[in-house]
Amino acid sequence: MKNKISKLDNPCDEKWENMKPNEGGSYCDLCSKNVIDFTKLNQVEISEIMKKSGNRICARLTYSQLNSPLLNLDNNLNLNLNFPTSKLAASLILTTSLTIGQTLHAKNQNIKTEFVQSSNSIVNSKEKKSPSKPSEPKSDDIIIFKGKIISKDLKKPVENAKITLVTLQKILNVYTSIDGTFSIEIPIGLVDDDNVIRVSYYDVKETRGNKMFFGYETMDYVLSKKELKTNFSIEAKPEVLYLGGIGAYHEKRKPIVLSNGAEIKYREFVKAQMGEKSSCSLKNKDFLYFDSEFAMAIYGKKAKDGLYILTDKTEK
Repeated sequence: MKNKISKLDNPCDEKWENMKPNEGGSYCDLCSKNVIDFTKLNQVEISEIMKKSGNRICARLTYSQLNSPLLNLDNNLNLNLNFPTSKLAASLILTTSLTIGQTLHAKNQNIKTEFVQSSNSIVNSKEKKSPSKPSEPKSDDIIIFKGKIISKDLKKPVENAKITLVTLQKILNVYTSIDGTFSIEIPIGLVDDDNVIRVSYYDVKETRGNKMFFGYETMDYVLSKKELKTNFSIEAKPEVLYLGGIGAYHEKRKPIVLSNGAEIKYREFVKAQMGEKSSCSLKNKDFLYFDSEFAMAIYGKKAKDGLYILTDKTEK
């Protein structure tokens, strides 16, 4: 199955603040083009713009959107902002943006989605993990994963960052305290050789004098059982922005979609996001998305094209 992706063909050095604001973003005098502000749009809206533009457009977008799957309205396949980062260095600036935990509003849906492609770890992929539930652990049969999160630039603690352990059997969450520390008890039955930890910041409230700061990048990590037992130190990196011309291309890929451990047809999942009649219900649901390496760490090689995990909506 061939799905569409988008790639940055023409990174731009022009500064966003030097452009003239307009309804959809800004106007660039240098190249006499409108630059669409994707940071304020959801998946459906971006896909519609790409389609109407003939799959070529100038835009600004956040780092978290670089590989975020998008909807192809022509054939219900997958768009993916999969940009070669080697070309992007010249266009990197701090940005006004939604942080990773974006809220999508796709035709009467209200789905909070997390997208991540960043990592400081190497993943050893599995053949496949069993979705069956492990035996109930004893009360003392746990690993205590703890650590501290500080901002990379200010070297200050980050309060209210969210640390999530993602497994097929269960998803565990904890938030950092005022001093940036966290501690999460993990039943030993959920732990294996490579464990996916997500650190997200969309609940962080931080005020700075610098108007160019608008949040931190969500990051995924793959940790061994031994690493889970260490005092884990994390640096929160300020969110960034990329500018330039993007075009749509084709790539063979088909993400896996899981709900309560069972696979759901990807096409039905896409239709549900579009607000169309579907066997997949997103009512009172959020979903997590994981790029290839993290998807395989969770579900095995079958998820090499990416993985969605549907979760029940929860209030912090």
